[in-house]
Amino acid sequence: MAGRKRKHLKALGAVVDSGRYHRVNHSVVTDLERRFTNWAGNWTTRAVGSGTAAIHVEIDYYKDRGHHVVTAALNWPGAVGPISISGLEPRFVDVDLTLAGIDDEAAADTMGSDVAAVLVTHLFGNNIRAPRTRAAARSRGIAIIDDVCQSIGAVKDIVDGVYLESDALALSGNGAKHLGAGELGFVLTKDLGLIEHVDHVSLTSSSRSGARLFSAYSQGYNYRPNVFSAAIAGSRIKSLDQQLQKRRSNATTLWQMIRDLPGLSPLFDPTDHNQSMLNFPLRLEPEMLGFFQASAGRDFIVELLRAEGVPVLVWLTRPVFEYLPAVCGRWNAADFPNTMRLLDTMFCVSEIAPPNDAEIMKLYADAFHKIWSALPKILGRGA
Repeated sequence: MAGRKRKHLKALGAVVDSGRYHRVNHSVVTDLERRFTNWAGNWTTRAVGSGTAAIHVEIDYYKDRGHHVVTAALNWPGAVGPISISGLEPRFVDVDLTLAGIDDEAAADTMGSDVAAVLVTHLFGNNIRAPRTRAAARSRGIAIIDDVCQSIGAVKDIVDGVYLESDALALSGNGAKHLGAGELGFVLTKDLGLIEHVDHVSLTSSSRSGARLFSAYSQGYNYRPNVFSAAIAGSRIKSLDQQLQKRRSNATTLWQMIRDLPGLSPLFDPTDHNQSMLNFPLRLEPEMLGFFQASAGRDFIVELLRAEGVPVLVWLTRPVFEYLPAVCGRWNAADFPNTMRLLDTMFCVSEIAPPNDAEIMKLYADAFHKIWSALPKILGRGA
């Protein structure tokens, strides 16, 4: 921990020493983009202000292809909000229960001539391959955008040794994500037209050539990256692979110690080392534990785990359209049964990143076993 702090202070000090605390052409920003492009291995990178900004810029670029964007009802508002901001309409489909990713068949069947793009959100560190969806989009000229804000490993060659079939990926450098850098985002693409579009719509007072200028033709989004956040992110790229490996190892270790507990399962196999494991998502089958209301059973277990010191969280509790005023009321939660099932039964174990290790996972596992052992007595008393 002390070493990481020193590394971060050194990175921030370089910004202070430069005397410049902004500008997209700051050497810290351009070096970060170069280094991340090399790490990803397939994409040209542009840094912007946030992951949401990256999605907005990408949808804005492809919006002339149609009027709708197909995406999953189990989603993050910051990913879906840019659809309406860009003047388009979301078209929601359900998710599958095995990965909490967009339902591949439903999404593929929903694509028509009025669709501009499909937004595939890798919401829990999982990698959503969705081959039928991608093939359908390709055959119809529909743009494929991948929100990998919580699944940084998906920018690598994860599909049988090749990269995702995608037009653009949006990544976050937010403090809660893998890069943990504050507020930062990335557009990744092989489309040089999109790279030019990033510069055109998001820069209003500086250029990548070094000139200080005002662009009268800019959209004025002004999504310039935070230079201090860029410095932190740049200092962490070298250790990204090691961090991902440790997260996966910790999740695998924890699951091996709790896999015998009834009514508990991982959202996806933690031994699949293609997954990014931001947190460790788990599912409950509350009925197997004697609960009759799924969300109440899940919440009860979560509170018991927290009382034992396990860092667990329930992140989303409603389908994404219920969080968004622009589309709330146009969709019915009952039409998305898998989404609702996952929202009622999922929770995540956080704090699986280094420096936490197998010893910490053992403490978590002991708490799980203690609670499961006590459940029959607890529920018997409440009967």
